Amino acid sequence: MKFKAVLFVLLVVVLSCTNKNRFPEKLSTRIISDDLNVPNTETGTMPNTEDFSDLQHFVNQYNAHYEQFNLNNFENLWSQFQKGRILSKWNVSEKIQWAEITGLLLELTNNTVYAEELENCKFHSDNSLDGTINPFVFTKRVDHIYVNLFQNKEINYTHTLGGEVTFSQETDFPESGSVKFHFGMTERRYIELYIRIPSWADGSTVTVKKVKYFAAPGSYCLIAKKWKEGDLVEVEFPAGKIPNY
Repeated sequence: MKFKAVLFVLLVVVLSCTNKNRFPEKLSTRIISDDLNVPNTETGTMPNTEDFSDLQHFVNQYNAHYEQFNLNNFENLWSQFQKGRILSKWNVSEKIQWAEITGLLLELTNNTVYAEELENCKFHSDNSLDGTINPFVFTKRVDHIYVNLFQNKEINYTHTLGGEVTFSQETDFPESGSVKFHFGMTERRYIELYIRIPSWADGSTVTVKKVKYFAAPGSYCLIAKKWKEGDLVEVEFPAGKIPNY
C-alpha cells in the first residue's frame, strides 16, 4: 500500500513539472480578414529600437519556441514598460511594434488588460495602425469567440460540427456605448461568446432575449449557449464613463 502511495506521489510530481515547463500555447488567435491591408511583417520582425529591445527578446524567444521562454517575466516587463509609455510621443513604427507585442500577449493570455491597451493605441493613432490592430477586434479558438475591441466588423467561419457561422458587430463606439452583435448560421450551434467589459465600464449591461448577463469591469462576460440565425446580443456601456479618446 505504501509503495502504491509513493508511486502516486511521484506521478503527481512528474505531471506537475511537465505542465509547469510546457511551452505556452495561444489561448486564442487573431483573425485576419481577406480585405484587410496587413503590414508586410510578422510579429517580432519589426526593426528593434532601444526601448523595445528587451520586450522584443521575449517575442523572438516565443517565435523560436525557445524552451526557456518565460511568460510571467514577459508580462511583468510589459507591465513595467506600459506604466511609463507615452503613446503621443511615439512614431508610427514604434506604435506598430508596441501593438504587435501587446497583441501577442493578448493571444497568449486572453487578459483584457492587453485588449484595453490595443484600444488605447487605436484611438491615439490615425488609420496607420488599422492593419496591425484590427485583426484583434475578435480573437478565436475553436468555437470560442472573444470580442476585444468595439468597431464594426464581421467574420465568417465553419463550425467544428459543421455549418457556416457569421458573426458581426455593429456600433458607433466611442460616440455612444451601444454595441450589437448579430449571429447568422445555417444550423443551430453551441458557441462560447466572450465580450470584454472595459475596466471603466461599471454598470454595463449585456442582454440576450431579455436575459441579462453580468461580468466585472476588466473581464469578459461569457455567454455560452446554442445560437441560431438572427440571434442578437445587445451591450450598453455607460456613455458618461467612456474615456475621452
